[in-house]
Amino acid sequence: MSAPQSVTIFCQVIDNFGDAGVCWRLARQFAQQEKLQVTLWMDDLSRLQRLRPMIEPQAERQQVDGITLRRWHEGADFEAPADLVIEAFGCRLPESVIEAMAAALPPPVWINLEYLSAEPWVESCHALPSPHPRLPLKKYFYFPGFTTRTGGLLKERGLDSQRLALQQDPAARRDFLARLGVSVPAKTTLVSLFCYPSAPLDALFAAMQSGSPVLCLVPEGVADLALARLCPQPLTTGLAHTVGNLQVQRIPFLAPDDYDRLLWCCDLNMVRGEDSLVRAQWAQRPFVWQAYEQEAFAHLDKLQALLDHYVTGLPAALSLTVTQFWRSWNGAPDGRLDWPVLQASLPVLQAHGEQWARRLSLQAELARSLIEFAGKIG
Repeated sequence: MSAPQSVTIFCQVIDNFGDAGVCWRLARQFAQQEKLQVTLWMDDLSRLQRLRPMIEPQAERQQVDGITLRRWHEGADFEAPADLVIEAFGCRLPESVIEAMAAALPPPVWINLEYLSAEPWVESCHALPSPHPRLPLKKYFYFPGFTTRTGGLLKERGLDSQRLALQQDPAARRDFLARLGVSVPAKTTLVSLFCYPSAPLDALFAAMQSGSPVLCLVPEGVADLALARLCPQPLTTGLAHTVGNLQVQRIPFLAPDDYDRLLWCCDLNMVRGEDSLVRAQWAQRPFVWQAYEQEAFAHLDKLQALLDHYVTGLPAALSLTVTQFWRSWNGAPDGRLDWPVLQASLPVLQAHGEQWARRLSLQAELARSLIEFAGKIG
């Protein structure tokens, strides 16, 4: 048994930027921190280009961030399998790749990296093998998660020290925000907003207008319809509009590392999907999560499972406020967007977020746990 020296990740982009963002962060971590040879196959490189503008979406092969990036399409020329092959989020590997894996001696470790979930059943399914019905191969189902009985969360080495350096330096925070064209007035709650179109934005914006002052930063391409209803003129990048005590401002769509810095600077981060959820937790700031919407409100089970972990230790009244706010933000009819109470509770949620992140840091880190798991079974 030995640790893998090479890894190939296959990704079919489904959930906007989340799938691409998770796979790129994982690939970068394998390449830069674990010093593996990394190939990332992706079917829609235009999504990844929004995160890394230097990417050429139609290039068959390119090097980015120490990763060999390949365009996955019918007729692509797949190389011999790596020591570790990761099938991200249940995408179906090409049959030629599976055949090559079966013919390799020894065969690679084959992992289906699942979506992040706090649901209890994840622990019992984590790392379970699934024999191929025809070939001498096993695929292992690997679940990121929030407990020690899962694969953990992605987190770069040195991330906490970088975060602290910015959060403890007011001048550095001002300089970073100034690069985005942002200046925060005194006694103003700074909010980052990254959500799906189904979020109840009209209700949130209405509530923010009558509370304490809020500056809400919205990246390009997010909340377009709601901002069109709120603002008399198109809100292009760099422009701001004020209604009552709410000011909304368009900012650029940020590269991942700058998005981290934005989260570190804000008093509240409203995030969506998987990648930005994880980054919001490492930011140690209060956050509100919007899960990827599913039919028949199936996503509410996933939401509630995370809430059951996250609100542990909060005062009962604040736990209820957070739970109702998150549920309303995700379309639950029993939810309530109590913005004034949530805004007033941000200092308490700040301390809670620090404790929550420290607790998550005690479990395995996802990239390292994948390598250790592959070394045990390879």
